[in-house]
Amino acid sequence: MYQSHVRPQVEEGNHGKIVAIDIEKGAFGVAKDSLTASDQLLAQLPDAQIWFVRIGHRAVHRVGLIGANLF
Repeated sequence: MYQSHVRPQVEEGNHGKIVAIDIEKGAFGVAKDSLTASDQLLAQLPDAQIWFVRIGHRAVHRVGLIGANLF
């Protein structure tokens, strides 16, 4: 749904922002963080089943330290 429906509408000018998408209806909210994006979506659809995407990235969040010398 993101690739075909949402991405063309949100990608330009929103790199790094979060998209909260209702997986049933395709409605979405865009914001700098997942809480704000989900609040936008829930204002439209209080029963939304939400899936998140970070625009221009493969994952919403990253875990661990990138390039850190741990030993």
